[in-house]
Amino acid sequence: MRLGLLLAIWVATGSGCSWDNCNPISSDSNVLNIHLVCHSHDDLGWLKTVDQYYESEVQFIYDTVLQEVEKDPTRKFSFAETGFFMRWVESRNASMLQRWQKLVQSGQVEAIGGGWVQNDEAAAHYVDIIDQMTLGYEHLKSLFGECGAPQAAWQIDPFGHSREFANLVAQMNMTSLWFARIHYLDSQQRHTQKNIEFNWVGNDEQRNTILTGVFYAHLYTPPEGFCFDSSCNDEELTDANIARRALRFVEEMRLRAPHYKTNNLLLTMGSDFQYQKADKWYRNLDKLIAYFNANPSFGLNLQYSTPACYANALRSANPILQAKQDDFFPYASDTHSFWTGYFTSRPAFKGMIRQASSYLNLGKQLSAHFNLNQDAALETAKRASGLVQHHDGVSGTAKQVVTYDYQQRLDKGIRQLEILVNDALNKASGVAPPQYTLCLLSNETVCDVSQKTGSYAVSVFNPIGKTVNSYIRIPFFHSIASVADDTGNAIKVQVVPTFSIPPLASSSSAPCELHVPVKLDPAGYRTYFVSGSGLSSSLGEVAYPEKVIHPSEADTVSIENEYVSLQFDANGYLTSVLNKTSGIKRNLRQEFLYYESSADPAQSSGAYIFRPAAQTTNPLSTTVINTIVKGTLVQEVRQKISDWAYQTIRLYGGQPQIDKPIGKEIITRYTTDINNNNFFYTDSSGRQVLKRTWDFYPQFQYADTEPISGNYYPVTNRIYMKDQTNQLTVLTDRAQGGTVKNGALELMLHRRCFHDDHFGVNEALDEPGKDGKGLVVRGQHWLLLDDPSIAASTHRQLAVNLFHRPIPVYATVDDPVSYRKTFKTRFAGLKQDLPANINLLSLEKRGNEILLRLEHIFQANEDGTLSQPVTLDFSNLFAGFSIKSVQELLLGANKNTTGTSTSVTLKAQEIRTFSLKITPSSNF
Repeated sequence: MRLGLLLAIWVATGSGCSWDNCNPISSDSNVLNIHLVCHSHDDLGWLKTVDQYYESEVQFIYDTVLQEVEKDPTRKFSFAETGFFMRWVESRNASMLQRWQKLVQSGQVEAIGGGWVQNDEAAAHYVDIIDQMTLGYEHLKSLFGECGAPQAAWQIDPFGHSREFANLVAQMNMTSLWFARIHYLDSQQRHTQKNIEFNWVGNDEQRNTILTGVFYAHLYTPPEGFCFDSSCNDEELTDANIARRALRFVEEMRLRAPHYKTNNLLLTMGSDFQYQKADKWYRNLDKLIAYFNANPSFGLNLQYSTPACYANALRSANPILQAKQDDFFPYASDTHSFWTGYFTSRPAFKGMIRQASSYLNLGKQLSAHFNLNQDAALETAKRASGLVQHHDGVSGTAKQVVTYDYQQRLDKGIRQLEILVNDALNKASGVAPPQYTLCLLSNETVCDVSQKTGSYAVSVFNPIGKTVNSYIRIPFFHSIASVADDTGNAIKVQVVPTFSIPPLASSSSAPCELHVPVKLDPAGYRTYFVSGSGLSSSLGEVAYPEKVIHPSEADTVSIENEYVSLQFDANGYLTSVLNKTSGIKRNLRQEFLYYESSADPAQSSGAYIFRPAAQTTNPLSTTVINTIVKGTLVQEVRQKISDWAYQTIRLYGGQPQIDKPIGKEIITRYTTDINNNNFFYTDSSGRQVLKRTWDFYPQFQYADTEPISGNYYPVTNRIYMKDQTNQLTVLTDRAQGGTVKNGALELMLHRRCFHDDHFGVNEALDEPGKDGKGLVVRGQHWLLLDDPSIAASTHRQLAVNLFHRPIPVYATVDDPVSYRKTFKTRFAGLKQDLPANINLLSLEKRGNEILLRLEHIFQANEDGTLSQPVTLDFSNLFAGFSIKSVQELLLGANKNTTGTSTSVTLKAQEIRTFSLKITPSSNF
């Protein structure tokens, strides 16, 4: 109610965004225009929790900036981190927001970045980046209209920058991108070559290009001696010292000017949590500006500015800027300080974030399919997921207590899916079904519903816009299972003994796992009914229909399905893979090793930094203890590598990938006879793939100061190596760090460091877990060995499948027959499958409209057929609603484009965004 009233007040005030109301600059080429950008960088959690930062620091920034900027129409301020801004809006009265709106409309205040947070760019997945940016834009636009759609992307603190992020913000109508942290050698070269501002080409398909700038000396702080915050001790300006201090300022500007191509210099006048007493800042800057304006002989023109105003001035000067094609990984701040550890830090948390994203995506889909009125539940989930994309969140670089706070908020967001699922099933049937719940610990074979009842329903949701044939694993407390589908037909399932892993032992753990094959309609759900018998308190008394083999009892150690046969040697190690379709056998050895972390006080390994004490690895063991489980649906090799490292290699019938849950604090290395010639490939924020070269950086000279960590790259969801005939691709279920050398592909799985790396956290990366012996992490790799010419046709869709796996929810049901008569047990959100190269990226109810995003998942030239453009008419695609009209939007859903058709052609790597006016279906 309040925001609706304020929006009406804003409409009446007119429009005049900051980029249209810049303070004047000098056109004299002999005058340096100094753009003073007043800003505060406010981490949503790092050393303190979000609440602690807001209560102790952030709220005073907005309060005092508001008072000070109102005093002078030439003063400006640029604010980022929409998450904190909305916290301020929601805790202040309407008149304060009206005053802030007036400053935005007069051009004195500029929203920059616009996302809920400044997201990380190594570990954050592109789906999450788009979502958290869209969340921020949605709130800014509701408050400020067109002036709430930022023009400047502001990523001043993340530890490296991805090409895909540049691509995304260019599609969001950002006209410039600004940041600070790049490799120290890259920074030196750019300063020498006057290349700190350049044009960044975001992809090879649409050639989306964005003006990009790196701050002088890769810092986002004020020039030395000119920090006027209450937390600074720099000398304030007075009538007595202004002449002397001005000479020092001129000296600093003349030091900087030769590194720029134009006579415009951007000065970041602010830093972390500054402007809590904004009067000190503006009082001193006013005096500095007035002095130079009164003394033009210095050749400096100072003015309050913003990132968008600076970009306008830079473009007006029309310099010839270099183009950049690659990215900014790995980031190193010094010879031995490579920020490649955070690619993997806190893997359990990274996995939770990825799971929460999938749940949020499903919740948004349900809101659209069933016209749900659950805006509060969705907002809670969106804010929680958006928050943890912060560059000290998903990166794993916050203090332990802050990470716990993130996890609690994320868990609350995840639980909103239960509200949305039950509301959707109610809408589908017209009557409320039994209460459904998530089993969030099913990966640890823990599920309250399956433990407490012998008969229950499992409704399995498919977030993907295509029919999916997959499997779900249910924690099971019986030896015999009976499972029926939505029509009552019995389906073939498999009960297997749980792999007993001592670090995960729990009284709630199920003695068995039930593997159920599921066939799910596009963007739909299907209900299965499970009952069990033969309950036993002792695992040894359970009669399993499968064959459990110990290697000493087996003639050969191998498992297989229709596509793949895996062979293991006498020491228990995987040795080769047979592609049964092509008949080609390939050598593949997998080992588990570790690097000893450096404890060097000058630079140790820690949350940010990966620095091994030696450039060689140590094996966890020389012999692996294997147990083989063979059944009709699934075959497994269960491996004990050490007392704290375990692995399951699993082959499902009908599935081409090798499914591998992994254990604790280890590096896994896959060694093949692939001749990759020192080239390998990693994803960029989970989307496009970039070519990497061992011991080589494309735009500056490689220095061999840290041979291992200097060749580590972020792996958000895939890494591969190939030669002319073979390609090994590994898909990951969470962000990790990885590299490839001489046919050996390596991924870091877990980290536990006992020394701080001296970059501000002041705390070792030491997650103790429940027993104090270390946090147990379970995750997955999907392995693909294929011909390079067809590999993309598999790994592109599987990456989508891994991100959006089927989501089961559980409810106690004693009478399946009655349930099937009363409730809807099958639903397809789409009337037909989307084309193989198109992904349903977003579907969400927003007010009375639907937000839709469709994505072409292939890059150009990856596949002869699937990389081609595809035309899709979505006018009659959705079962839950009919479309009345269409308005195409920019990627961030923050501005309209000219598109109004339901028929669209998507080219390689293209994303198209639409707002749909709809009529909800009444056919449920």
